[in-house]
Amino acid sequence: MEAAVFLAESGRTRSARFRECLKRTSADATSDEEIHDLRVAIRRVLAWIAVRTALLGPDQRLREARSSLKALMSPLGKLRDAHVKRDWIRKVVPEGDEPSYLYTVQVASDILRWEARVRERLGAPSTRRLRVPLPRGAGGLGGRLEAAILAPDILGSLERGVSKHRDAALDPTHPEALHRMRLAFKKYRYAAEVLLPFFPKATDEMAKRLHDFQTLLGTIHDCDVILAEAGAFRRGILGLEKECALEIAFSAFREKSFEEFRRTAGTTGGLSRVFGTAFRS
Repeated sequence: MEAAVFLAESGRTRSARFRECLKRTSADATSDEEIHDLRVAIRRVLAWIAVRTALLGPDQRLREARSSLKALMSPLGKLRDAHVKRDWIRKVVPEGDEPSYLYTVQVASDILRWEARVRERLGAPSTRRLRVPLPRGAGGLGGRLEAAILAPDILGSLERGVSKHRDAALDPTHPEALHRMRLAFKKYRYAAEVLLPFFPKATDEMAKRLHDFQTLLGTIHDCDVILAEAGAFRRGILGLEKECALEIAFSAFREKSFEEFRRTAGTTGGLSRVFGTAFRS
């Protein structure tokens, strides 16, 4: 299958899903589920644009669409982050600790603030008119070769982009390295979804392994964000030096999750097993 034909079909599917999620979220910007689904739909469109650019070369209209989508992702991301913090706090934090309670109040306030921003952005004429163009393929590599030939190279490059952060991410005192690894892994996973039809050896088990590893990286990152924010709030707003119950609880949960990360990706071979071999042939 030529790249242009394949990408037109997959682009239409992702664009339609994005428009559907945008419509639903615009109708209810307070829904956790709708916010999450819209963000995933945008990520899948952005991954498609990246793959299309790699195969067929850049397109000005897609550049503009990408810019608009990333601008929409910013407030959506802030709101989703607040939702996630609230949900984790409900699961992990013990009751009866005043500093923890006050930080929780701040998180609830953040949700209301970002809901207002999201409603404003979704109501903007530019957002309502937002479309993902499906330009015809031009002079890129995929114009001369079938996409199946190029797909392993694209994913191989993205896999190396993840692997280069592994050693630094294994240092628990450098959460920013794990964050960079998490972002690189997201790009890999969503690009793999776009190119999945060209890998007949790919299985549901492999897709689940990618999903689980992304979830693990996300869990550790969530803990890092909450710990940093809660600590700054305690010291800066409350003027307290002693860690609150929330921080103690999340530190323990973070340590447990990080041990799982170390077991999974603590060696080069372990990380290779996460990726598997289906996308290399």
